[in-house]
Amino acid sequence: MKKTIALIIPIFFLLSCNQAKNKNEEKRNQTVTKDTISEIVELAIKPNTFKLSSLPGTVKVQMGNNTTDTITTGDYYRIEKLEENEWTNVSPKDMTFYDIGYDLKPFDNKTFEEKLLKNKINYNSGKYRIVKNYVKPDYQKTRENFYVYAEFDIQ
Repeated sequence: MKKTIALIIPIFFLLSCNQAKNKNEEKRNQTVTKDTISEIVELAIKPNTFKLSSLPGTVKVQMGNNTTDTITTGDYYRIEKLEENEWTNVSPKDMTFYDIGYDLKPFDNKTFEEKLLKNKINYNSGKYRIVKNYVKPDYQKTRENFYVYAEFDIQ
């Protein structure tokens, strides 16, 4: 009887240790999933509503890198308008940009001053957005461009 009790106690101890290990693994997996979801690149414009009669010449747009990778972006941007539930490019076709790359380190941001090109774009009331692209460190291998958007309204 004493031998049976001596065997049962270590078995319960081992089983309870294994359950604690499983609970820790679940918590770690939940944390990884949550962190992965929050890893995004954002583009923001403030304010995001303008009156047509007092539309500024330039706006400040901030790109935030909330990932663990260093991303690269440039001066290029375009302006699109929402027309009949579709985004249409309204930027002039003759726009030129310096071919420069800005490295945005993890959890860093950069502010760009973008011209609204009022003398070349016929603005009216509606929903618009500024579009910028960026690439990840594996661009040479994948050739993938990614796009971020900052929407604004003109009233």
